[in-house]
Amino acid sequence: MNFSFTPEQEIVRAEARRFFGERVDVRAQIAMPGAHDPALWKEMASLGLLGVAIPEALGGQGSSVLETCIVLEEAGRALLPGPFLPHTIAALALARAGENADLAHSMAGGETLASATEDLAQVPCGAVADIVAILRFQQSAVVRSFEAEEIESADLTRPLSRILPTAGEEPLGQVPLRPVACVAVAAESVGTATAALESATEYAKDRRQFGRPIGSFQAIKHKAADMLRAVEAARLAVYFAASAIDEGDRNAHVAAATAKVAANDALMRCAAENIQIHGGIGVTWEHDAHLYYRRALASSMMFGDSAGGRDLVARALFAGLDA
Repeated sequence: MNFSFTPEQEIVRAEARRFFGERVDVRAQIAMPGAHDPALWKEMASLGLLGVAIPEALGGQGSSVLETCIVLEEAGRALLPGPFLPHTIAALALARAGENADLAHSMAGGETLASATEDLAQVPCGAVADIVAILRFQQSAVVRSFEAEEIESADLTRPLSRILPTAGEEPLGQVPLRPVACVAVAAESVGTATAALESATEYAKDRRQFGRPIGSFQAIKHKAADMLRAVEAARLAVYFAASAIDEGDRNAHVAAATAKVAANDALMRCAAENIQIHGGIGVTWEHDAHLYYRRALASSMMFGDSAGGRDLVARALFAGLDA
């Protein structure tokens, strides 16, 4: 499998990195209801980011899962708050289910804000969502009418709500949809892990002790090397899984679970080590290190934790991947 990106995909990455780098103000956005900035959302809609996974016939960009992951990685690298990840997961689900054309069109244009979950008791950005896609192992569904009650969340950049449906669920096809959700979360996690790694290494270059940068100390070098290894392994796993889904590989669900586990572990390691390398300042409110760690805690539980992912992979291997 070829993991090199096309020139067009490199342009997508560069433009997404530029936009998120210039426009995302994490501290300002987490102070808004649902960590959602309506003005930024409209701008993202005008650039086609809200419909990146939606077919062109429905007003979207018609991008592949792999290209969607490129955008999500850059959003994670900027620690983009708000509902972009769950909205994109819902869009991926709708695109693969091949239903709800009217809904997909309004999502691409930004008129309908979607969230995605596996459990209505914990819906990311549910308080600002218009619809919620429930991606189960068996029958997935969409809830259009509900009440939302905000609950406590570790992740300040993506608040949680408990959803209380006021009308029935609408079935969302028979296609397995959880693999795309796992890969989407993993892609964003890789971007956030990269940002934590970059934050740690930049600080290690500037912070001096005993007359030399702390990055020159072997203990810090080991931490940074382990962080880099984890990030690169997770990135490869994500793009392998995304390609497997795009190609209709019958074992794509195993690749997706592997990617989710690798990304969970990479983000938890990088977020924790970033705090350690920063020392005392790393545990202050003023520094963003705790925001990366909070994101790691929440993302590692979205659509399955590492223990569940390892169990799925192990069962698949023992049963035979093509069984």
